[in-house]
Amino acid sequence: MNIPDPQSFTDPDKLRKLMANAVRLGYDDLAFGCQIRIATLAGNAFKEPVERAFITGLVAAEEFRTADNGRSTKLTSVRAKYKRLGAVRVLSDQMMAEDFTDGFDKLVAHNRADLTGEAIVMNNEDDFTVDVVNAARKKLMERGVTIGDTEVAADA
Repeated sequence: MNIPDPQSFTDPDKLRKLMANAVRLGYDDLAFGCQIRIATLAGNAFKEPVERAFITGLVAAEEFRTADNGRSTKLTSVRAKYKRLGAVRVLSDQMMAEDFTDGFDKLVAHNRADLTGEAIVMNNEDDFTVDVVNAARKKLMERGVTIGDTEVAADA
């Protein structure tokens, strides 16, 4: 069977159709690839690196929630805070909180730790305070994620 590459798609609606077929046929990795591609396309609309990475991670988390819930799910409180305060502040607050960002475990399990909020902080250290960077590093270490795993993937 000829399996399409999600990276060749630029239309989120077509990616969602491919994802639905992948789920139906049991191709979980393909479905995950579609979710990440949808998130990447959303993030590509932003030029500033922290914002682009934040939106990509946010949309990925929303795609995971949507798949889990069986209906379109937006992280409205995170989006509202982002609109009010910006990506750096939202990420800073997430790092200082005890819990992990939405989608963290799923991203790590699929070798995409680079899309976690913690990785975004580590990959953009100059934009964050030392305390925030240290908190992100600690969270990654708690889950056994190495700093090398947080480097931005080639297709991001």
